[in-house]
Amino acid sequence: MRTTFIFVIHFHQPTGQLKWILDRIQRNCYELLLRVFKNYPDIKLTLHFSGPLLKMWEKYYPEYLSDLRELIKRGNIEVLGGSLAESILAIIPWEDRIEQLVRGKELIEELLGVKPRGAWLPERVWDPTLPAAFEEAGYSYVIVDDEVGYRCGLWKGDVHRAWLTEYSGRKVGVFFIDAPIRYILPWRSHDEVLGYLSQFRSKGGVDYVLWGSDAEKFGEWWDPFYAENWLRGFFEKLRHAEWVNVDTPYSYLVKHGYRGLLYLPPGSYDKMMEWSWGYFPNFLRKYAESNNMHKKMLWVRKKLEELDAPEEAWENYYMAQCNDAYWHGLFGGLYLNFLRQAVYDNLIRAERVAEENAGVYRRRRYITREYDFDLDGKREVLVETETLNAYIKPSDGGTLFELDVKLPGYEHNLINTMSRYGESYLQELSGYRPDWYRRVSFREHIWRDDINIWDWVNNTPFADVSDFALGEYLYTIGRDGAVKLHFTGRDWRDKSNPKRIFIEKTFLLDPRGKELIVEYYWRNMEKETLSPRLSIELTLAPRLQYDVDKQPYYIVDGEYSHSLGEPHISTWSRKVEVITEGYPRITIVNEKYGELWIAAINTLSRTEKGVTEMYQALGIVFNHKVVLKPGEGYKNSIHIGVGEK
Repeated sequence: MRTTFIFVIHFHQPTGQLKWILDRIQRNCYELLLRVFKNYPDIKLTLHFSGPLLKMWEKYYPEYLSDLRELIKRGNIEVLGGSLAESILAIIPWEDRIEQLVRGKELIEELLGVKPRGAWLPERVWDPTLPAAFEEAGYSYVIVDDEVGYRCGLWKGDVHRAWLTEYSGRKVGVFFIDAPIRYILPWRSHDEVLGYLSQFRSKGGVDYVLWGSDAEKFGEWWDPFYAENWLRGFFEKLRHAEWVNVDTPYSYLVKHGYRGLLYLPPGSYDKMMEWSWGYFPNFLRKYAESNNMHKKMLWVRKKLEELDAPEEAWENYYMAQCNDAYWHGLFGGLYLNFLRQAVYDNLIRAERVAEENAGVYRRRRYITREYDFDLDGKREVLVETETLNAYIKPSDGGTLFELDVKLPGYEHNLINTMSRYGESYLQELSGYRPDWYRRVSFREHIWRDDINIWDWVNNTPFADVSDFALGEYLYTIGRDGAVKLHFTGRDWRDKSNPKRIFIEKTFLLDPRGKELIVEYYWRNMEKETLSPRLSIELTLAPRLQYDVDKQPYYIVDGEYSHSLGEPHISTWSRKVEVITEGYPRITIVNEKYGELWIAAINTLSRTEKGVTEMYQALGIVFNHKVVLKPGEGYKNSIHIGVGEK
């Protein structure tokens, strides 16, 4: 009686990972594992390397990649393929699923010299339609969590055998990860791990126990010295445990084949099921920022097809589908600004390359479209030029929710921001108030006279006495591409007799330059004089650097320089410049002097180190205390320009 043990180790770093973090993990974990693997040629291993990490090794650690390739030639390692960009297959278009899987396999063949037979499933997110994609891409089997098997009625013994599943007559094999062993290996003693394995002895070792989890558990999430000693000790134990047959999935299939046919529901590991309310696309519903990236991805795909985009554009597009920035669980995920930035970098670059290749702007200076961009049933207005995109949402306060810089080499979404959500793990935190509106740009308020910068930042209840912020604006589109929005709101300082104020704002992209102009006109609709404190809020995301640990900063009125985390308050200002070394200067100019608030918009979110405060964006508010006689108006404009380096 023997137990078959399948040891699957998953290596992954997301697109956009910071260089200093990669260096630390490389040193503490990946080099540690390679050292250990070299000393145990008799231990069979199954390894998966994500596309983004392989590309990082190719760029920064080519010698490591070469050593790994030589190690694999020894024959004791089976390499899994999978999605090129470690994409959640369930949320990308059907054609992309196949392309991701094929390209993932091709990258493994190119860099490691082997042809994968099986696939790693990103975040182990299963969808019942996936068998057809895996078969078409040429994979024999895929690794899935036992939680998914239990949800289709399997018993404990059933998830220790290989099965087949199909969709529309297209099939793929399924191996189940054993959840209990993930929680004891490597955190418990060797004897406890072997004791667990001993429960699954069977004739000929037909029952397997599959450990499938992250490489970072060895040296990154645990002290490297102890992690290396633990792993070496474990391999020594396996060498001398005659009743344990350490094997790989393909070798197991050659010996034992499949038990039969089953049908799996949508699912993943237990924690993912909890975080996603049982279905991964729910992240797109919970987080507007995740949905924005996802729908930008679909929008760019539509363009690439229509414009017959070259391979360079498609490469960027596929790398933008890396899963980490689209969801939030134990790690920062969506809350990590540099991961979202990388998604937009790739998407905007793909878009620009496709447009340039097709000569989209040779005969026209701008394109304006009415389109339900976020698929919520209400149309947005997209204004695009050769150098900038401005996306406007009339139904959400007439705000600007995306501002893309399309300059070659400087592709960036200036509104790659993140709002503060009412996460369950923050509910007991004293003083924490989730945002009551999405942190984007050109949202209007009327503040109470006693409100200060911290009331705005920290969401003091009833600080805003108007209904502009969430108003549903009407709009028209001019022949010059200008988008004119208007709304009649109320100043509720006198709750028994609210006062009507009309607002009109016009968005215009300068098609010859790199500037967005937003013109404002406020008008008193009452027969009495009003003195509101009119406010225009912007939330902007300065460009962050991946390879250099130099933070952006901002300058007020050409005189006062501040780090991003340093607030600024002035009573008479009009100009803010945001500077990232090596990137064009972003200049925000208010036509009229007024009160200026600037503060970092930070979020609290859970990471592997507990609840952590994270910088998300730079909040900028221009306030104007005005006196408006009956029927009188107030005009102003704000310019956002992208300058030279």
